[in-house]
Amino acid sequence: MWDSTGRNISLDVFTFNILIDTLCKKGLVSIAQNIIKIMIQRGVEPNVVTYNSLMDGYCLCKQIDKAGKVFDLMVTSEIADIFSYNILINGYCKCKMIDDAKELFDEMSHKCLVPDVVTYSTLIEGMFQAGRPQTAQELLKNMSSHGQQPNIVTFSIMIDGLCRQGNLDEALTLLKEMEKSQLKPNFVIYSSLINGMCKVGKINDAKELFSSLFEIGLQPDFYVYNAIMKGLCQQGLMDEVYKVFKDMEKVGCLPNNCCYNIIIQGFLKHEDLPKASELINEMVDKWFSADAATTELVVHLLRNNDLILRLLKVRNEGSAN
Repeated sequence: MWDSTGRNISLDVFTFNILIDTLCKKGLVSIAQNIIKIMIQRGVEPNVVTYNSLMDGYCLCKQIDKAGKVFDLMVTSEIADIFSYNILINGYCKCKMIDDAKELFDEMSHKCLVPDVVTYSTLIEGMFQAGRPQTAQELLKNMSSHGQQPNIVTFSIMIDGLCRQGNLDEALTLLKEMEKSQLKPNFVIYSSLINGMCKVGKINDAKELFSSLFEIGLQPDFYVYNAIMKGLCQQGLMDEVYKVFKDMEKVGCLPNNCCYNIIIQGFLKHEDLPKASELINEMVDKWFSADAATTELVVHLLRNNDLILRLLKVRNEGSAN
């Protein structure tokens, strides 16, 4: 390789790996593969980092078969490490190949590799997504018994998964365990709990949890606001939703596109057309756009008055250009 002055530049494996990793993260895996060929031609031997990046690139592009072939090559060459296993397990989970992910996880012990917190967290999330909450909980117990302590990500995944399954009591038990281990809940966990409380009809508990955040000096983010607003909308407490929505601006958390769609859908479902119309105009003025659910409700309720629908259509077309 030559620089602008005509001098021959020799790239080492470290430099090649940076280039390959960047290309793979951008989805340019075929180019990355060609770079590896150039490496070999120049006498630079690809290492475990090189192949991990390539495998991760294939996983990101959903080319899981090619990722598997790279992994098999690494195993044969006896260079596969914990990161290699984590990458492919994550790839299998994302492609809904949960049995393959579990098989690879089980294989680690035969290779004298100890699954780390990333391995467990990835597989636990995959199990919840595959509708296997019991296996996810077993993995959490297995994790602790093998000396791996759950981190904030593991707890976030577990609590969110349990709440989505309607297992609020178990989620709250985990929250207490988490606090005992000196880990502070993040906003992902708070929004999951609020969603979980609303899911099982405990709106008052959700409101108390939301209010408690301010009392301990925390400023909720969009996800927490969206969670409490959805819950209040489901209960038809539109005055409270509107107050929460307006309070967002007062505390410096400006409503985003999702916030507008949630509250507008709430007013439309409860057929408060004047308030919905007011918020739609406000949303359009801020260059936000209606999502499919909001537009469907507008179409259903305003079939004889398409002024708002035309307004949304124009703004949606503008945001798409």
